[in-house]
Amino acid sequence: MEQLKLHKELDNKKLIKYGFKKRKYKGNINYILSIPLYEYKDISVIEAHFIVFQPEQHIRYDVINSSSDTLYVPFYDRKFSNPNKNIVLKEVREKLNKELQFMKKSKIISKFLEV
Repeated sequence: MEQLKLHKELDNKKLIKYGFKKRKYKGNINYILSIPLYEYKDISVIEAHFIVFQPEQHIRYDVINSSSDTLYVPFYDRKFSNPNKNIVLKEVREKLNKELQFMKKSKIISKFLEV
């Protein structure tokens, strides 16, 4: 799970406006958002799942294989995934970077490093 710092001006209204859904978990309020990163025949196959933990002032995300509900292994273990030839991984990385850039412009996160 990757972790990024929330923007200092972020409030709950901005999260809801951006598309996050409010969820209560173990007595805490969290905000959750799923973004499709790769589709096959108009079905989302790989997604980014974002979770905002407000008490910690961080947002965390995972890149998930939607069909098996597991981590998308090539994203996390590029040593064995041949990133230069894996076109799915390239598209996933491009879309995730665009989403993170948009989150930064929207003042959801303060900064990030491209993946």
